[in-house]
Amino acid sequence: MQKVNSTIISLILFCISFSSCKKEINYHPEWEVSTMSGKIDGVLLKCTLASAQTYTIGSTTMIQISGSKGNIGFTLMINNFKGIGTYSIADSNIATYLEGNSGMQDAYMALSKGTIKITSYSADKLIKGTFEFEGENTAISKTKNITEGQFTISLVPVKIPETTNSTNNLNAKVDGTPIGFTAQANLISVPIMGNVMTIIGLNGDKFLTLAIFDYKGVGVYEFKKGMGQGDYIQDKTPTGSFTDSENGKITITAATSTTIKGTFEFVAPNQDSSIKTKKTITEGTFELKYTKG
Repeated sequence: MQKVNSTIISLILFCISFSSCKKEINYHPEWEVSTMSGKIDGVLLKCTLASAQTYTIGSTTMIQISGSKGNIGFTLMINNFKGIGTYSIADSNIATYLEGNSGMQDAYMALSKGTIKITSYSADKLIKGTFEFEGENTAISKTKNITEGQFTISLVPVKIPETTNSTNNLNAKVDGTPIGFTAQANLISVPIMGNVMTIIGLNGDKFLTLAIFDYKGVGVYEFKKGMGQGDYIQDKTPTGSFTDSENGKITITAATSTTIKGTFEFVAPNQDSSIKTKKTITEGTFELKYTKG
């Protein structure tokens, strides 16, 4: 199977996890400190969750801004972030309106028309701005106009307590240290990738996500063959995210129409390629029910 850009996959996983974690996993009042809103074909959406995170790859800084209410929301990605200014979608920036939790099937992505304007920015404190774009859903050949978009998001990290309880249904060792996660799984159909099984685990600030591309049930899905990807986020700092689409594998040992059981392992380099750090994930196990998007 042809490999898919890891940034796009991570964005899809983040959109799905961000829109569903309040309902399915756990909710923390601190997440309401930030706000984001916009009109979809004239109908106002006020997000109940909003977040922003920067990433550095080499000498390039990217920022991802996301907001959601239930299963719908916005995600913006500025690929060469310089602070205050106007960023055109035509310059390889990304803006997406997500209308559900089925990945690209529910995504209206700006292909050329739109802008993201940063009106105020203070590193590690606050970011404010506006956005507008025309989103196209290529799966169903429809468009939606996103107007009057705005956001005010705190960049001060909020520490969420870690948990050790009976809801942990995904476990792994991260650099040798055992960590349990409360996880959920979803099977979605995504153009160019076929059926994608997503697994999203949360514990405090830590996220562990897995994706199996062209999912077919029991079997071994090797990352180097373009069959999977693993992500580990240790915190909300710019250097806290790690992604692997080359070194790992996910093994499904048992599967039904509603459940999966398996193991996983991967070695994930930091998304900030300039600092040369990595996380080694070993002895991963899960046994989950899954929904179908």
